[in-house]
Amino acid sequence: MSATVEKALQLIEAMSRAGKPVGVSQLGRELDINKSTVHRLLDTLVRQGYAQQEEDSGRYGLSVKLWEMGIGVVRGLSLPKIAHPFLESAALETGETAMLGVIEGPDVLVIDKVDSLHPLQIFSPLGTRLPITNSAFGRVLLAFQPESFIEGAIAHFAPRTPFGVQSKEQLREELARIRAHGSSQSRDEWQLGIAGAAAAIRDARGHVIGSFCITGPTARLTEERLKDVRQHCLKAAQAISQQLGHVG
Repeated sequence: MSATVEKALQLIEAMSRAGKPVGVSQLGRELDINKSTVHRLLDTLVRQGYAQQEEDSGRYGLSVKLWEMGIGVVRGLSLPKIAHPFLESAALETGETAMLGVIEGPDVLVIDKVDSLHPLQIFSPLGTRLPITNSAFGRVLLAFQPESFIEGAIAHFAPRTPFGVQSKEQLREELARIRAHGSSQSRDEWQLGIAGAAAAIRDARGHVIGSFCITGPTARLTEERLKDVRQHCLKAAQAISQQLGHVG
């Protein structure tokens, strides 16, 4: 590596560690680089938009350009690629089907899944669209959308079975609970005999971009077992979010 490039990278790292604008002398002492070299490197970083100088103090700090580049790298990561190993682990550990979903219009779209090994399992092939209001899988996405989108979905809500959320007011209450906890569960709501739990996946900006769901027959996913499955979804969604750059 070029010595100049190496020193420039060390300088960027030192400024990042500082967390606030720093002076030339401090940077020189920390990196054991003479002040004239530090000045020259900083001038280059400022010209290229990677750093900026305070007018009053003369200190230097990093600009948002590096953050924007980092976000670009994170956006280049494929959500299904990152999530797939967690889907495999969830299906193996719980014995149920694990699914990954995103919003597509008024629905939640299944973009990846790993099937249960049980003979009796949930049939939702890739590309299946499910109503966003009638299952945990969809509601963990709906809860974090803009208010206008949420109200539009609520306006078109109608229960599909006699179980679970039955009214628009109950739906609003459930969405509020999801925003507080980041997860949800449902039994016999989308279709009789189907239960599931889901948790929200966030990107580096904190936006909810996906739903991690574990689903199976109601006969196997009792209320008590569904609580454990819900925690599994939460842990998996949090781990995926971290790999996408989310901190929190």
